[in-house]
Amino acid sequence: MRRRFFRALVSLAALAATGSALAQGGYPERPIRLIVAFAAGSVTDIMGRAYGEQLRDQLGQPIVVDNRPGATGAIGADLVAKAPADGYTLLLNSSAMVINPWVKKQPFDFRKDLVPVARAANSVYLLTVNPSLPIRNLSEFIDYAKKNPGKLLCATYGIASPPHLALELLKKEAGIDVVHVPYKTFAQALPDLISGQLSCSLDPPTIPLQQVAAGKIRAVAQTGNAPMEGHPEVDAIGQRFPAATVVGWQAVFAPAATPAPVLAKLRTEWQKALASPAVQKTIRDAGFEASKGSLDDFTKEIGADYEKFGRVIRDNNIQLD
Repeated sequence: MRRRFFRALVSLAALAATGSALAQGGYPERPIRLIVAFAAGSVTDIMGRAYGEQLRDQLGQPIVVDNRPGATGAIGADLVAKAPADGYTLLLNSSAMVINPWVKKQPFDFRKDLVPVARAANSVYLLTVNPSLPIRNLSEFIDYAKKNPGKLLCATYGIASPPHLALELLKKEAGIDVVHVPYKTFAQALPDLISGQLSCSLDPPTIPLQQVAAGKIRAVAQTGNAPMEGHPEVDAIGQRFPAATVVGWQAVFAPAATPAPVLAKLRTEWQKALASPAVQKTIRDAGFEASKGSLDDFTKEIGADYEKFGRVIRDNNIQLD
């Protein structure tokens, strides 16, 4: 009995010493593995590498980017959810993470198994049209759709993707009938949009903005509730229909049991990295915006997105094939 008591005291002392060392800045003492839940060359990957380089300089340890694509980010997320909670395995994922549980069974629960470290970037979704259509802004898009119900064919990069759900919200709030046409990527939809086989597309702005600048397609609206950085002339859907606001995000997560001192260190350093000119440029070049607001705000936003997207999926009986 006495031996067990002393062993318990030793264990508690060791834990206290570990927490004290972490709080005093001993972390990190070796490379940090950043699991990127999407393929090499994706926007998520590009941001992960930019943040990794900056954090390496700040922390004095390498940030090893490890791409684990598949299942719309679920494979990488599951790996981190089950990793040791020591701060040496982190996840960079997109807002698709809050949609996945509504459309397919997950081997983990992100609400219990992961904790947010930082929001890396935000992105609205850009509504573009074939330039032959008499549509130059959101009002004209809605008017045309009402006069031509079921005639507009609008692409997104997949069923139950964030832009697909944003389209369903716009249809509901504006009272319009637009046909959703899922593609695997915007790059695959682009030739059909330019040729006129598609009427419109709703996608992250990275590639569409390049085609808008070339005059091949026309930007008429975006899914945020504020002017789009660099493109204030594009109508904000959320200003007219607040319930149709959809802002995607890229964010970093850690296993839920990660010690508080480690999380505090990571959160501080990630915010420093976000403020660096190199990371800011990477975010802008990708057509994204630097994150705003506190971590508490973001945590609430994650929960609100989860509930909102769940309602859209249920109301429209959206199912993956």
